[in-house]
Amino acid sequence: MKKILGIIGLLLVFLPIVFVSCVYVAIRYQYKDTFMPGVFVNHVYTGDLTPEAVNDKLIAGTQTPDFTVTDIEGNRYVFSLEEASFSPDYMTALSELHREQSVLSFVKWFAGQSNSFEELSLEPVITYDKEKLSSYLDEQVYLRDNSDPKDKIVAIRKGTDGYYLYDETKNLLSHEKAVQAIEKAIDAGIYEADLQAEGCYTEITRTPQMEETYQKWNDLSRYMETAISYEIGNHTETIGAAQISDFIAVDENGAFLYDESGSFYVDEEKVKAFVHALSEEYNTVNKPRNFHATRGDVVEIATGTYGTKIDEKAETEYLLGAAGRGCALVREPVYLQRSFTGETGFDDIGKTYIEVDMTDQMMYYYENGKQKLSTPVVTGNTSLGRGTPQKVCYVYYKQRDRILRGEDYATPVKYWMAVYGNIGIHDASWRGKFGGSIYRSNGSHGCINTPTKEVSKLYEMVEIGTPVIIFY
Repeated sequence: MKKILGIIGLLLVFLPIVFVSCVYVAIRYQYKDTFMPGVFVNHVYTGDLTPEAVNDKLIAGTQTPDFTVTDIEGNRYVFSLEEASFSPDYMTALSELHREQSVLSFVKWFAGQSNSFEELSLEPVITYDKEKLSSYLDEQVYLRDNSDPKDKIVAIRKGTDGYYLYDETKNLLSHEKAVQAIEKAIDAGIYEADLQAEGCYTEITRTPQMEETYQKWNDLSRYMETAISYEIGNHTETIGAAQISDFIAVDENGAFLYDESGSFYVDEEKVKAFVHALSEEYNTVNKPRNFHATRGDVVEIATGTYGTKIDEKAETEYLLGAAGRGCALVREPVYLQRSFTGETGFDDIGKTYIEVDMTDQMMYYYENGKQKLSTPVVTGNTSLGRGTPQKVCYVYYKQRDRILRGEDYATPVKYWMAVYGNIGIHDASWRGKFGGSIYRSNGSHGCINTPTKEVSKLYEMVEIGTPVIIFY
């Protein structure tokens, strides 16, 4: 009995071991050529597939990468590695994975003990055709070799943005080094190469003539680094390298001219022409203006003495001295004349002015936009050709108790405000009436005759410089 029980005990011990061993052998045999279920590789399910089949799927799902080459100027060039017969292969990693797959993991997965499928990531072994890649790279213009020191030049050239130094001694690309850098990156599984960082550029030793050009450029660069910003009202006019390059004088062959001190010669006539053009654009003296009259319409006055006028001589002298400063400068022009408001541009009349409407024979005075005076007047006699000219001018002189003199008269007045040449606003005690059409046959010699009571008020209110707009 004891013997039987011993046998049974042995069976109970060894039978499970035999069973497990059989199951293990069976599973190993079942999946000796394929992967066990429950595993994804690079998002491809491997269960019941051979490593070769999985490799085919992974290769089919692997996109041929693009390669990016960056040159010393930051330009980026991209090409597909199809040009080099790029080929990924996962068989080495898959064979190792198949060899190491665990029966225990399969059992857990089969028994539902695993909460999810296992996701693995494998890197391929990359192969490519170096000769084909080299042939492709040989044809690329951006990789053209220029490392040969022969016939290299250093020169000062002029472009649309001014003078610049053209130097062929720097940043010389070695095609051979560039190809090596690209191959090195691909071998490392990196699909970009910075040619400067990889040391693909070289420099050559400059000749004495090149050094002389460099010295000349060091002097010239001060002019190219100068920027003069004119602030004219709400406008800014910047004179930079392009304009200053045009100021620098050269001979008929384009060679630089120098002054007595050995500095670059700045052509005064060219500077004058520039300042004159600047003045023509921003001066408002003797320029047509539109004016909104009290009567409601907009009138155009062709010329006049009122406004701003740049001092061209002073600005020419300034630019001649400032062109080679080598820094940024901000400047307000010197003015021969400023507007009463201090503003520039054709809206510089402002809201304080005298308005003389010769059609209606009325004069108005506005102060800060409010009408302070309104009076009839008598202007120049048009029948005798003495009509008061249409002008935008200003009060440039005031005087009490003046004698007005002409070829055939000497007339005392109590209030005199000169506005344009010999024409002014004054009282006319000899007149009994003002306004209407008197000016056509019995007008003044050109002045603006005003009732004494009204002109006395005006005299006290206006300042020297007050704009005067005279029109029909």
